[in-house]
Amino acid sequence: MFEREDGKDDFWRFGRDLDPKFPCAEAWGCISRYIYTALQGGSIMHGWTADDRMMIACCNDGTRPVVFKIERIDIPETDAERVWLAEQDFSNSVEDAYTGA
Repeated sequence: MFEREDGKDDFWRFGRDLDPKFPCAEAWGCISRYIYTALQGGSIMHGWTADDRMMIACCNDGTRPVVFKIERIDIPETDAERVWLAEQDFSNSVEDAYTGA
């Protein structure tokens, strides 16, 4: 669980303070952009998954790849944020899916 709040920003410490510690610098290099996007509240992979807040990523170790499920969990801090989040639809349909075309 990576967090972004006052006085704590796990992204910039590469997950070193997490328990358990983040497994590998190479894997971090492969997925850090998605972690950063999620921490900023952005769509991790718009149109690629059924939910813009989730994606599956993999490190580039061809013999021992590690697969990661990355999911943004929105925790509202105010009533206004709670209302805004309740109104959002982060889902993607088959018609919305990115096809490369």
